Amino acid sequence: MKNSLYIIPNLKKVSGGPNTRINSFKSIFEAKGNFVFYKNSKLKTIFKSTDIAYVESATNRISLIDIPSLFLLRMRSKKTIVFIRDIYIELFPEEYNSVRGKITYTVNKLSNFYLTWISTSMVFPTKEMGAVFFEKNKFFPKRPYTDLPPGTHNITEKRIPVSFSKKLGILYLGSLGYTNSGYQNFIDFAETYKNEYNFFILSGDKDLKEKVTATHINLDKVPRNEIPQFIAENNIAYAFHTRPRNMYDDLTFPIKVFDFLSFQLPFFTEAHVPLKNLLGNDYPLFASFENKAEIHRKIKMIQPQEYQELVDLLKEIALNNTYDKRYKKLLEQ
Repeated sequence: MKNSLYIIPNLKKVSGGPNTRINSFKSIFEAKGNFVFYKNSKLKTIFKSTDIAYVESATNRISLIDIPSLFLLRMRSKKTIVFIRDIYIELFPEEYNSVRGKITYTVNKLSNFYLTWISTSMVFPTKEMGAVFFEKNKFFPKRPYTDLPPGTHNITEKRIPVSFSKKLGILYLGSLGYTNSGYQNFIDFAETYKNEYNFFILSGDKDLKEKVTATHINLDKVPRNEIPQFIAENNIAYAFHTRPRNMYDDLTFPIKVFDFLSFQLPFFTEAHVPLKNLLGNDYPLFASFENKAEIHRKIKMIQPQEYQELVDLLKEIALNNTYDKRYKKLLEQ
């Protein structure tokens, strides 16, 4: 008997973190000789019996073909584990008051209900998100749930050392489009300390140059597998994860954090609850971006030996949080 992966979204229309997560799981399922149901092969669930069927929902919106396909998947599998990526509609319903917003809200709510109904158990980026999901949806069927965060992949084998005798680089990685990305904190820090450090933004945003007009910030787009070399060539010592503390961001894991771990790039971040669980309460780069001077002080205080210890810690955490380990956790459900 084999296991299977069912991919709800069209990967050509999903970018960033969700695309990385789904493709990483897809590679592992295929390498293990399992079934992958995607696009035109979804209705083949009628012909395949599996032990564990894992469903990656990503967008939290199913299409018409998913309705019979997921029902058949549930009938033909001993266990059906559904992943819910986010509960944004549950926490910020006021953002869906327009006609289009109300349609989005309703479709997502119905999709979440159906995904819950066909599941035998569910996984979320964090257990806390699962608790809020069922608290906000008391009329949904009750299902056991646990966490299945994103993972690390293509871990840099040996990080090229930073030269502390040269000007250090600081990186912002990823989109600036998310409402609570907090990227303005990076821009403000860069303006204050433009003579102290070199600043870089790597992003695929098409309007990046319109959002960031400061000439002292280097803007670029680099394929993920080339980022470690980019980091080395530009003597980048730190990254900024600038999302502020709020109920939503304390319930989920941004995938860029797992990229920082994979690259072994120390990063400053607010002390989000999931990150404290991942990094430990004593992670030295927890910081408030409201206090730019404190971040600057920390950078100046950290010596090469301490920095290397931090790099080693991130590599250890990265190796303990790979997608292969996530796959193994699924099999234990």
